Amino acid sequence: MKIKVAAAAPELLPGQPGQNMANVLAAISRAREDGAGILVLPAGLPEDMNRGALERQAGKMTVYPIMKQSLPREELAHPHGDMDILCCSSDTPSTVSSHYDNLNLAGLASHENMAVVVMACPMGGDGGTLYTGQCVIAQNGAILQSADGYVSARVSIPSREKAAPAEDLVTDQPTTPWTPFPEELPRILKLQGEGLARRMMRLGATQLTVHIDRTASSLLALTACVTAVDKLKLSRKNIHVTADGNRAHQIAAAFGVTLNGQGGLEVDSTDLTTRVLEGVQPEHYAVNATVPRSVARLAMRHYANTCGDMALSVPIRSIARDDDAQPWVLYDFLLHFSLVYDLPKWTQARLLEDTFEHTYTLETIQSVLDRFFDTYRRPSACDGPVVFSTDVVRET
Repeated sequence: MKIKVAAAAPELLPGQPGQNMANVLAAISRAREDGAGILVLPAGLPEDMNRGALERQAGKMTVYPIMKQSLPREELAHPHGDMDILCCSSDTPSTVSSHYDNLNLAGLASHENMAVVVMACPMGGDGGTLYTGQCVIAQNGAILQSADGYVSARVSIPSREKAAPAEDLVTDQPTTPWTPFPEELPRILKLQGEGLARRMMRLGATQLTVHIDRTASSLLALTACVTAVDKLKLSRKNIHVTADGNRAHQIAAAFGVTLNGQGGLEVDSTDLTTRVLEGVQPEHYAVNATVPRSVARLAMRHYANTCGDMALSVPIRSIARDDDAQPWVLYDFLLHFSLVYDLPKWTQARLLEDTFEHTYTLETIQSVLDRFFDTYRRPSACDGPVVFSTDVVRET
């Protein structure tokens, strides 16, 4: 038996019930026009929505969780064995790091139960915790579709006979803990820019101030500012930049921002690694607050390779290359196992040596260990988008 299934994440904006209702109706209408028999929406839809109108819009299509109760995300790890389609309406914030978790969860749950898994995560937020609206469809261990906002796929109700897993299609966590898959790098830039745009709308701000220097993290903050004003259809001259160094000046000029100006919402470029190593607590909106330094470098390399503007790509690559002088990947390796797993120091030291003994000298590794454990402090919450989640310690 074949059926078309869909997952949708309509954007929900705080304090805008009319627009939210219209967005949910539009998502249902899109799935209906797509020929879907089942639609999964995220959990936590506002209680004041007109459920009768939503059901009428759905027609014969079954909509979770409006018409039927769906599985919460955490139950997908141990779903009911007699179900052929596992519909998951998640209320979990889908950050870049949790994208890996959701893909693994959907792939493994669909394989272990010979089932179709349809998952929808929320979209929205206020510029702090930003929900990306990740939607996933998996079958028999294979990820059929995964995208933000909406996905659909025609699936077969699986046979109950056990089959070999589609291991090559199940996404695995990368060996280097923070390193995103290449397709995730644009999502980082999008998350930061959209988070900042939302904060500007909430404050009624039309001007931004940011400082850039010879670090990839400062350039990442500037690209977030550019993304935000472009999204709000404002002039890039509304971004006031102070820049250290010739290359930083070149980049600012190529973006078309205002040099040496000041005004409006101040944007802090401090990254997660700097917060931990130097104990810095950002005083302003920090777009990089949960982005490790090694990831900032990768994101800016990606930007340089895809922007199509030589006036930007050449100086950005130069700054990213200079950032390689410091072994940020080692610091961020330790940061991952400290924040996410809370492993003992001796365990982290052994993991670092085993992983990088053929890449870095023992002197470099020991220097990193000494500095990290002498200065490490778990970062406190600050004002900025959650790009990589750091507030949950996982079991080992």
